[in-house]
Amino acid sequence: MAKTSYYVAVSLDGFLAREDGVMDWLANYTKPLETPYDYDPFYQTVSAVVMGRKTYETVLGFGGYPYQGKPGLVLSKDAGFQVKESGVESVSLNWKEEVETLKASVKDRVWLVGGGEVASLFVRENLLDEIILTIIPETIGTGIQWLGKIPLSASWLLSEHHVSKNGVVQLVYAKR
Repeated sequence: MAKTSYYVAVSLDGFLAREDGVMDWLANYTKPLETPYDYDPFYQTVSAVVMGRKTYETVLGFGGYPYQGKPGLVLSKDAGFQVKESGVESVSLNWKEEVETLKASVKDRVWLVGGGEVASLFVRENLLDEIILTIIPETIGTGIQWLGKIPLSASWLLSEHHVSKNGVVQLVYAKR
């Protein structure tokens, strides 16, 4: 069964984005990090993707769906919400079972793409196997939390850490 990885970049003070969803603070950190968990090497290990509706709509706003050819799920509270991408399904009911079915159907890694609300649901439902946290050395004061605001408790073990030349730190945590 594939493992589920939350691969996410956060500000030094722990936010995914500003309150309005803008991620302008990432602009100075677009060059490769030269770590084992840089985007391209990580993406080569991804067999499928899962994201919430807000993340899906944000991703489309960047100029199209970038995960073509990989099966995926978009979680939404709206049962009528539909996606247009081939191989990607919208799920509102029985989402946990759909995620477990997806994990069982692919080989390597299921990437939980962005979204603190969905990430906190995955932690709460014990569906998240690892967190790959890329900490960008910028503070933004307030914003969208990387693990949402839902109360949760879980224990993690630091399995790897990497520091890039530009001060970005990547921490890899495995579920205990």
